[in-house]
Amino acid sequence: MDTVITSTGARSPIYTRDQLEQYFDRIHLPRDSREYDVSSAPAQKVLEYLGLVQKFHLAAVPFENLSLHYSQHHKITLHPDELFKKIVLTPGRGGYCMEANGLFSTVLRSLGYQLYTAGARVNDGGGFNGWSHMISLVTIGDNKYKVDVGFGPNGSTRPLLLNHEKLVSTHIAPASMRLVWKNIQENTDPAQRLWVYQHRINDNSDFQDMYCFTELEFLPNDYNVMNFFTSTSPTTWFTQKIVCAKMILNKSEELSGQVILGDGFKRRVGGKTVEERKFKNEEERLECLKVVFGIRFSEGERDGIKGMVSELDAAQSGI
Repeated sequence: MDTVITSTGARSPIYTRDQLEQYFDRIHLPRDSREYDVSSAPAQKVLEYLGLVQKFHLAAVPFENLSLHYSQHHKITLHPDELFKKIVLTPGRGGYCMEANGLFSTVLRSLGYQLYTAGARVNDGGGFNGWSHMISLVTIGDNKYKVDVGFGPNGSTRPLLLNHEKLVSTHIAPASMRLVWKNIQENTDPAQRLWVYQHRINDNSDFQDMYCFTELEFLPNDYNVMNFFTSTSPTTWFTQKIVCAKMILNKSEELSGQVILGDGFKRRVGGKTVEERKFKNEEERLECLKVVFGIRFSEGERDGIKGMVSELDAAQSGI
């Protein structure tokens, strides 16, 4: 790993050419599509390449919190070297938002993209919670785009332009997505505005708020605080439930669905569930992780879930 000094004098980590090659291998990016420096390329090509890398990443690297359950330490690290070892060098593995977007932002910076990361508040169904999510804000030419590879099945599937006109983009058809600049109900100041990422399952459904964010740059120590709470508090969803999900890339190299693992397994294609089953025990879930995601755990890692609320022998809820 190397470092680059930004125009402000800040030092940011970047991956080496060899590491980028390993990353491209990990996401199965075709060799004839690989570029290693976009800093002098035309804006449209830079944007198209960003979308291409994001697409292949989403189809290869799962959104998952398995280390909080299948390990002896039950901890998450955000160090770029450790993220590389876990996500790129360990077969099948991914991470939750701060891991996936932490790695991806370092990859983009290594490729010559101009970007920074920002925090987001997730809508948990009852309203927006505190800062618990990470996104990347990438500047290409005169435009800024929101990029996210760490939100799971309803996360954005391509770069989204920060634009006040509520531009609608295709997600995985028939679903769609957009960004809206608005106040949120939790604000006491009516003049406050945030970017809100919204998703809807089809054209006949209403857009739902997924998360909101500002354009304020978050620093590594901000994420250390966020990561500590998210990965240790017994009140967070991540310490109570298991998730492992990634997109499906079809033969035309387009995102066409999702595979989702929790207390059971779902395969969705074109907005429809084509396969669904509930696991009876840990052995069935571990077998699915191995067959579908290529993830294998050691005996010590498997034993880490014993006695936890997420253990299938004790859990009764579905995915």
